Amino acid sequence: MTGLSETAAKRRKQLLRFISTDLLGPIVGKMPKSCIESLEKASFYTDISAHILDIVPVTEACIVKHAVAAKLPPFIRTEAVFAKRNLYLLRNATVSPHSGMVWIGKRILEESVGSLRRIMDWGDVLHEPLLPAAELRVNEPVVVCHPATYYHWLLEVLPNVLFAVAQFPDVRIVLPENPPRYVLDGLATALGPEGGRNVIFSSTPVRVERLVVPQYHTQPEFTPPQVLELLRSAVKAKVVPRRAGNLERRTGSKIYISRRKSRRRLGGEAELERILREMGFTVLHCEELSFADQVRVFHDAEIVVGSHGAGLSNLVWSEPPCRVVEIFPKNYILDCFAWLSFSGGFDYRYVICDTGHKIDQGAMDAVIEAVR
Repeated sequence: MTGLSETAAKRRKQLLRFISTDLLGPIVGKMPKSCIESLEKASFYTDISAHILDIVPVTEACIVKHAVAAKLPPFIRTEAVFAKRNLYLLRNATVSPHSGMVWIGKRILEESVGSLRRIMDWGDVLHEPLLPAAELRVNEPVVVCHPATYYHWLLEVLPNVLFAVAQFPDVRIVLPENPPRYVLDGLATALGPEGGRNVIFSSTPVRVERLVVPQYHTQPEFTPPQVLELLRSAVKAKVVPRRAGNLERRTGSKIYISRRKSRRRLGGEAELERILREMGFTVLHCEELSFADQVRVFHDAEIVVGSHGAGLSNLVWSEPPCRVVEIFPKNYILDCFAWLSFSGGFDYRYVICDTGHKIDQGAMDAVIEAVR
């Protein structure tokens, strides 16, 4: 019987480990070997530092603690830590208009995606650094406004674009071809007609001589106060007129955000809508409204009811006093809209369905009780 010598066996094991790591990543099957790295941590590498033209501080680090009178369970959090936020001006870097992912050589920059955990959730964007990149020859600096889902676009991408425009007024904005309506609508509302002249469309990653990279954070469920203030001052103020120094008076409307036309809907919603209409509520399909109309509707709202979903992102436009009632499916609870409510000084309530993705009678009764 013959076999490998101890030395040969060790050598084969090392070789297999090297091949596995190189092809599949340090965490096998998760991320490519050289995939993601912090720009600031890697800035001592000469091949990275040569690409850094400037690091511009945008917001300071802060700790936010909301004083909430109601006793809340641990999954509804009231405290968060926000790190500083920067803009990075880079030379000769590549960026995807679809995801905002930025890479230099083989290194994806962590600041452009927020965290390893988030990029793992993106699935099909992992291949983007392997795609051919087009040279984008413009004299002005460039920033990407990628079309994330509405919540992430409104509370992360749009504010970062606004931060970039404030620091670099001549910046050109790169979008993918055929972006969602809310992206074009929101940019037009925030930047006005002149903003459209600075837009460039691209279907592929682009290599840029001067690229502005906004910094994304690791916990998008917590929106920092500086972002909320920016959206209200730079966007909402252009939609809702001010009278004698104050925002236009609200109508005190009551709205229910329907998800019956969306992919992730709750069973039993039609009956709840019927009952709420009898109580004076307007049933709203946010996807049918323009960006500016969503700002106006939520500014006017005194009571907002809806199941967990992107429509509740518009709470950023609401004003106190406002009552928010959020309906959770049984097995999906995330406190991002509770955080928005606490940040706005709203009366936040929640209802959890006992029967999965269906509004059972107990949940329906709890919603009615919460809005009486």
